[in-house]
Order: sequence, then structure tokens, then C-alpha cells
Amino acid sequence: MALTVTRARQREFPGLPEQVSAARAWVVSCLPAGCPRADDVALVVSELVTNAVLHSVAGLPGGTVAIRVELQGDAVAISVVDAGPRPVPARRPAGESGWGLADIVARLVDAYDATTGPAGRCAWCRIDWTTTATEANPR
Repeated sequence: MALTVTRARQREFPGLPEQVSAARAWVVSCLPAGCPRADDVALVVSELVTNAVLHSVAGLPGGTVAIRVELQGDAVAISVVDAGPRPVPARRPAGESGWGLADIVARLVDAYDATTGPAGRCAWCRIDWTTTATEANPR
């Protein structure tokens, strides 16, 4: 059964680290009141936008990150689009650690994909209201 898009919104943010919180707040404001997975959505958006800012052309001067939010019945689909990978891969600072984008996103979403094409890179995910992160992706 295909999901029906009941509302879609899109916004572009400057590719600056200080814009991650603004992007997160905007996406959460697009959710229905009392959304049971709002915290999961906020964390996933933070990870996807941070990754775009740190590791893509979007994070260079003048770069931007576009976000699309689609409410689909009992779910939300989020797309984060950047201008593609930087010419030289970013190095992780010494001593930096963490779970990493793939681990965090995989634990919280019901579906995820990322594609890179000539126009840039798109990371897409879907979070259902009817499941918890643990039910969707038990570890």
C-alpha cells in the first residue's frame, strides 16, 4: 500500500554548523502536535544535516543544505540534499569518536537510503509513528 503525502514542506539552510539546530527545530515544527517520535526525528535530522555540513560541498563558503519533510499518514519522510562530497575527504579530528551517522540513523528510522548523483547527494529516511525505534530496528 502506497503512503499518501498529506503535507510536504521544503526549506534551504546555509551550510554552517550553527544552522544544524535551526534545521532541527524547523523539521520538528513540521510534525503533528504530540508526535510520539519527535525526539527520534530531531536526532536523525541533526545527524543528517551535520554530516552534510561537515562532509560535503554544502559546508564550504556559500554552500546550502535543502531539507524536505513529507507527512505520510502515520509517518514522516525526510530528505536532506547537499551539493555532493568535497573534493578531498574530510579528516576526523584526533580523539573524535562516536557512533557515526549510519549507526545512529539505522537504529532510529524505519527506512533509509542515500544516493549520490551529478547534482549532489540525497539522504532520505522514513520514521513511522506506529513503531518505536527498537521495534523497527532491534539490535
